Amino acid sequence: MMSIQEVARELRVSEKTVRRMLWRGELKGIRVGGQWRFPVESLADLLPSGVAASPRFSPPPRGASIRELIDIGGIHYRIAGDSPHEVLREVVEETPCVPAAVRPALFKAIWERESLCSSGIGKGIAAPHPIVPRWAPRSDIPSCIGLFFLERPVDFGYVDGEKVSIVFLLLLKTLQEHLRTLARLVRLLREDSLTAFLHEVPLRPAILSELSRLEKAVLPGEP
Repeated sequence: MMSIQEVARELRVSEKTVRRMLWRGELKGIRVGGQWRFPVESLADLLPSGVAASPRFSPPPRGASIRELIDIGGIHYRIAGDSPHEVLREVVEETPCVPAAVRPALFKAIWERESLCSSGIGKGIAAPHPIVPRWAPRSDIPSCIGLFFLERPVDFGYVDGEKVSIVFLLLLKTLQEHLRTLARLVRLLREDSLTAFLHEVPLRPAILSELSRLEKAVLPGEP
C-alpha cells in the first residue's frame, strides 16, 4: 500500500493533484487509520504503457520530444484560479520538479514574461515561459513541460477572445532548446485533432500516447 506522498512521487505530480484525482474517482484508495492508502496495482493504468514509475526526475535526453518533456513536468488537473495571476501562481506551485524555494523567483520570471508579451497560442491554450537568461535553474532541475487543465476557463485577455482552460508551462535551460521546443509545441497544437482531444481532459496515459503518435506523424525525423 502507498501513501499520498508516495503516489505523488511515483506519478510525478503534486500531493494536491493526487487528492484531486482521488476526488474525481481516477484513483482508488482506502482509509486506514484516518490516512489514505493506495494499492500499488491502482497506479498501473495511470502510467504510460511500458514505462515504470520513478522516484527521481531524470534529465531528458538531448533533443527530447514533447512527450518526454511532459512526462517529466507532469500532467495536472483541476488547477484553481480566477485570474491569470492566480492561475500561473498555482501552476508554479503544482510543478513537482521545481523545489519550493525556487518557485517565487520562477513565478516572478513567468509573470514578467507574460506582462511583456502574450503567451496565448489560441484555441483556449496558453504556453507561459520565462525568459531563458533570467530563468537560470539549478543543475538538478531538469528541462520539462508541465501540462495543466484548469478547473474553470479564465480570461487571459488574449486577442482571440477565448478563455484559457489549458496551460503548457515550458521550462528549458538554454535558449536553443527553448526556441526549438516552443516551435515544436506550437506546430503540434496547430492540429485541430490534438486541441479537440485535449479539451476533453483525457487521462495521462491517453495524452502521452497521443503525443507520441502525433509527433511521429507531424514531425517526421524528430525524436
